[in-house]
Amino acid sequence: MYWKDKKVAVIGLARSGLAAVQKLKEIGAVPFLSDIRSIEDLKNIPPMIKDFEFEAGEHTEQVLQNELIIVSPGVPLDIPILRKARERGIPLWSELELGFQLTKDTSSKIIAITGSNGKSTTTSLIHHILKESGRNALLAGNIGLPFTSFSIEKGVYDYIVLEVSSFQLDGIRQFRPDIAIMLNITPDHLNRYHTFDEYRSSKLRIFENQTKEDIAVLNFDDNECKRLRDIGLSQKIFYSVHEKVNEHVWFYDNQIVINSGGRTLSLSSNELPIRGLHNISNAVVSSLVGVLCGLEPEKINAALKNFKGLEHRLEWVAEIGKRNFINDSKATNCVSVEKALASFDKPINLIMGGSDKNENFSSLIPLIQKNVINLFVLGETKAQIVDTFKKYVNINEVSGLQEAVDMAYKISKPGEYILLSPGCASYDMYDNFEERGKHFKLLVHEIKK
Repeated sequence: MYWKDKKVAVIGLARSGLAAVQKLKEIGAVPFLSDIRSIEDLKNIPPMIKDFEFEAGEHTEQVLQNELIIVSPGVPLDIPILRKARERGIPLWSELELGFQLTKDTSSKIIAITGSNGKSTTTSLIHHILKESGRNALLAGNIGLPFTSFSIEKGVYDYIVLEVSSFQLDGIRQFRPDIAIMLNITPDHLNRYHTFDEYRSSKLRIFENQTKEDIAVLNFDDNECKRLRDIGLSQKIFYSVHEKVNEHVWFYDNQIVINSGGRTLSLSSNELPIRGLHNISNAVVSSLVGVLCGLEPEKINAALKNFKGLEHRLEWVAEIGKRNFINDSKATNCVSVEKALASFDKPINLIMGGSDKNENFSSLIPLIQKNVINLFVLGETKAQIVDTFKKYVNINEVSGLQEAVDMAYKISKPGEYILLSPGCASYDMYDNFEERGKHFKLLVHEIKK
């Protein structure tokens, strides 16, 4: 595509929107910036936006005077200005699509990972395995920095490893990963999607442009993924932690077995720094991708052993008074909380609550009954969570995270866990789950002092 002097509107000035603006400027386009937030609300936005024509507080007809519109993931595609844009035939892209357009003619291979849970850990682990094996790999997308934050158009990377959300996939047109990975599909973001089918359809768009030259990696242990054998044109490879469904990587007798290049190596799950069966599954699929990229099993094995996991994902924070504090702020839905509760073998003091995503918390009742000794509830969803679990566990309603942490430490006993695994988004109290997790860790370290 010819970008010189092309007029492009960018709607939403969060991380991906700002990255798109800067990239558009670099390639010679003329960006117009539009955000529904007021000038006062945008005061912390980098001063670079003053170098561009922009509007704040509303999306005006000026947006429609552009040849293309880049829509940030947090902006719903059914807002009035975008409905008008579609009526006029103006293309709507996500920043993900912009990045693809800049890389599609380079030699860089794209590995894209999506799913309702486990995306960040798997994306990071695949990137880690590639880097540890000597490949020039980029980590970007819905984790870390946006796709277009880097010099992707120069073809300097062997592999670009992208965490991809449904919101980003809503805005693709030609996006085509060489390897597309679907980890699982469970209800999520039902505050934005009207139905689970609508959400699932957005997730499945990751495969829609793949050809027979490309590979789709699917989780055989997930019922929704298991049904995707005939989706699209790409080659399908399944993985599992319960059955041997491919010849490359499988899990058996507590061992991850890696078979590549005529050599077979195994790694005990006890040697993995990340815990829980869900993380064994993440390690299996990441190893499988390593094999598909032609990596030596010894390199994959070594990388699995030294992967330290991610901040805010079952992150061990401290042991105080023989109580272990765990930060799982990334757990923004019930499935993530289920995985967290299944990862520990001693009583759990659980901190839950946050902004509402239309979650049905009743699926957690069996694990709450089995593993949780005290439940501390906060945030917008407090009443709903209390009503769901009041018959099954001792509940303490708290005003915020500080009260929750202090009370959990006071009530808990030595040998127990104090786990932040909210099962909700963070927007009622924090800008994002990272800010919530950092606050939790700060509160824990204050107790430790």
